[in-house]
Amino acid sequence: MHDIVRNKLLVVTYMLTILYALHYGIPLYATSSYLHQYFNSSMVSLLYMLGSLGSLWASISVAKYIKKYHTYSFTFALVILEIIFTYLFGVTEHPYFLGLFFIVHFVLQMLLYICLNVFIESFSKHAETGSIRGLFLVLLNLGILISPLIGGTILGRTSFETLYTISALILIPFLFFLKKYFNHIQEPAYHSINMLEALKKAWRNKNLREILVAALVLECFYAVMIIYSPIYLSTLGIPLAVYLSYILPIVIAPLVVLPYELGLLADKKFGEKELLIGGLLILAVTTFLCVLVTSPDPRIWVFLLLISRIGAACVETMAFTYYFKKVGPEDASLTALFTNTKSVATVLVGATGVAIAPFLIDRPQIMFIVLGAVLLWTVSYVMPLKDTR
Repeated sequence: MHDIVRNKLLVVTYMLTILYALHYGIPLYATSSYLHQYFNSSMVSLLYMLGSLGSLWASISVAKYIKKYHTYSFTFALVILEIIFTYLFGVTEHPYFLGLFFIVHFVLQMLLYICLNVFIESFSKHAETGSIRGLFLVLLNLGILISPLIGGTILGRTSFETLYTISALILIPFLFFLKKYFNHIQEPAYHSINMLEALKKAWRNKNLREILVAALVLECFYAVMIIYSPIYLSTLGIPLAVYLSYILPIVIAPLVVLPYELGLLADKKFGEKELLIGGLLILAVTTFLCVLVTSPDPRIWVFLLLISRIGAACVETMAFTYYFKKVGPEDASLTALFTNTKSVATVLVGATGVAIAPFLIDRPQIMFIVLGAVLLWTVSYVMPLKDTR
C-alpha cells in the first residue's frame, strides 16, 4: 500500500475513479424512471439495448482511437462531451432528443471507464497488479454505494434536471486533474482485440464457457435491477427517492465488503464452484420472491434485496476469480470478452423487455419471473464446472 501511495499518478487516477463513480452512480438507478416519464416500457428497454450495442461496438474499437489521438487527448475530449450530453439529457423535454442524448451518454460512460483502466494499467507495476486493481474496484464500488443516497436526496428536494446537472458538474474537477497531471504521460502498448476469436476459444473450453455464462447471467440480474426495479417498486407505492436514499445504500453494501473475504474462502477452503452455485441459488430464490412480495414497506425490500446482493457478491467474486485463474494477462481478447458481458447482458435484457412489452405495461414483475427462470437454469448449467482447487 505504501508503494501505491508513493505513486503520484496512480493516486490521482484513484481520485479520478471516485469522481467517475459519483458521476456514474448518482443517476444510475433513477434513469429508467426518468425515461419512463416520456416512453413506455418497450421503448425504455429498446433505448438501453441500443446504448449497450453502442457501448459494445465502442469498447471493441476504442483502442485504435486511443492510439491515434493518445490517451490524454482522447479522454479529455470524452469528458467534455460527457459533461455536455449528461446536462442535455437532464434538461431536454423532446422525446426524440432525450433518447438520442441517453444513447450517447451511455456510450461515453463506457469509454471513460475504459480510459480509466488504461491509466491504471499505465501506472501499475506488474508485481502490484492485484492490490492496485483491488483498490481500484473498492473505490469504484464505494462511490457507487454512496451515490444513490446523494441522488435520492437531490430528487427528494428538487428534480431530475438538478440530478443530471450535478452529475455533469462532478466531471469538472475530473478535467482539472486530468490536465494538470496527465498531459505528458507515456503511452502504453496497445493490443489488438479479436472478440470473435476469443469467443470461439472460450466456447471450446467447457469450464470457460460455463463461467462466462454465469458472469453473463449475473450481469443480466444487475441490468434488470437497474432498469426495472425502480419502476416496479414505484407501482407498489415506494417512491423513487426512498428507493435511492434508503434502500439502495444498504443493499449495495455486500458488493463492497464481501468480495475480499469471499475470495479468501475460495482460495483456502471451498474453491469457486460451491460459492458460485450457492450465490446463483440465492439470486434465483430472491428474484422469485420479488414477484411474490407486494408490500410497500421499505424495510421488507431492504431485507430481500440485501440477501440478493449477498448472492450477487458470491457469483461476481467467484466468476471473476475463476476466469482470471484460467486466463493470463497476456490474452487481451479473452479479458475484453469477459469485460463485455455487461454490455451483452443489457442488450439481452433490453431485447427481452421489447419482446414482452405488452405484458410489462401492467405487470413489470414478469421480468423478474423470466430472470428467476434463467438463474435456475444457470445453476444446472454450471454444475459440471471443474473447480480450480
